[in-house]
Amino acid sequence: MKSLSIIITLFVLLHTIRADKEYVIDMDLPPVERYAEIAKDHREHMMEVFEALKQGVPKSTWDLVAGTFRTVAVKKYKEYTEEFGGIGQLTNLSATDVYVLNCFYEMSAMCTSIVARDKNNKLILARNFDFGFKPVIRKMHINVVYKRQGKEVARCGNIAGYVGALTCMRLKAFALAMNGRVQGNFQEFVMRLRQGWIPTTWMLREAVLNAENYEAAVKMVRGRRTVSASYVTIVGTKENEGTVITRNRDRPVNIRKLSKDTWFIAQCNADLGSGDDRTQWANEQMAKLGQSNASLEVIKDNILLKPPLFFSATVSTVLMSPVDNYFKSIIANSTAEE
Repeated sequence: MKSLSIIITLFVLLHTIRADKEYVIDMDLPPVERYAEIAKDHREHMMEVFEALKQGVPKSTWDLVAGTFRTVAVKKYKEYTEEFGGIGQLTNLSATDVYVLNCFYEMSAMCTSIVARDKNNKLILARNFDFGFKPVIRKMHINVVYKRQGKEVARCGNIAGYVGALTCMRLKAFALAMNGRVQGNFQEFVMRLRQGWIPTTWMLREAVLNAENYEAAVKMVRGRRTVSASYVTIVGTKENEGTVITRNRDRPVNIRKLSKDTWFIAQCNADLGSGDDRTQWANEQMAKLGQSNASLEVIKDNILLKPPLFFSATVSTVLMSPVDNYFKSIIANSTAEE
């Protein structure tokens, strides 16, 4: 019986985890050149997602989002739109098509994020990134290193062709992750795009590239108006620098923080007390684990890689601790429950 258990465990590990490639994004390059290597390597994958979206999304819906590229994004977010143009040149997509793909990613991310103090009181952030379009999205998951003036600024787990920041760590400063939060509807999303509100993951990219510490990052995340509602988890390097910010599109509506009596916060895609089974299960399992047993690897193996947090849409697990610049990205392959 013990031998069978070991075999099953090895089978799951071998079929659910692999390493992904690392790419450098040199922010000193012209925007049109920054994503060239990623676009070349993932052209076919991007086209596969593009074709699936074009077939599955009504033309009227696609056109509504695409229209905001020409009327708003090009004028207000020039750097990003130039990046879209560079990606498009190498993938046979237009800059507008790449922009629309980025917008649909913004609307569809699910995820689980856990911020905690581990058994040694080190601050950590452990995170599952969940998304549809499997298995192609799993093939598109990449590690990104942002550099300025030849120096590494931040590390991120991301999707090829996506220019926002989903899961990132600024070296020796803080780490952050975004979970989607259902609020409003598609029409409101488009309305906010038309008004020039920023996509949440673009805001997080600006935070990780420009905020020099945890306090500055929290301030940036609290202060912007975004096109989508979200949960943003941020961890720093000093005692109790850990928070989950629950955001409506226009403002934060709840902020939970680590404290002397709160050693962890676990968040999926629904508000606490809403009856969401995944959020409830994550919090129950963390409480059962206890701080004296907590580490990034233990949380990964005993919580993040277990149903219901690990399921058919799980793309990756990312483990981060900015205290010592620890960043590990693990890609799910095929054995999550369907």
